[in-house]
Amino acid sequence: MTRSNLHIRLSNSTSIICVADSSSAPEHGYIVENLFAPLLLLEDSDKELQLLSEHCTMDEGRVNATYRYTIDLTKKEVRMFEEHYNYQTDTFRKGKEITERYDSYLKTIGGK
Repeated sequence: MTRSNLHIRLSNSTSIICVADSSSAPEHGYIVENLFAPLLLLEDSDKELQLLSEHCTMDEGRVNATYRYTIDLTKKEVRMFEEHYNYQTDTFRKGKEITERYDSYLKTIGGK
């Protein structure tokens, strides 16, 4: 199981943070096909929040997250990074950008 912290700007420009707890590597398909693809099609922040709450734990980040996704629904953009947590300072740090993994998966399913 891979966890990811999601940093999301909804279509109404509200920013939220949540955690995707299962199968959040793009190659697993679940997060891309069941969350990101439908989310990018919505233009209603209430519906976006509803979909997110079905797939994520809202308003928190996990120290054992492997990835960080930044999703801007105002721009319809998804970016993917490694996620790092420093136990001494109790802070998260965005690591190396690895959006190419997300983009590669989209190409395998005929997207982008």
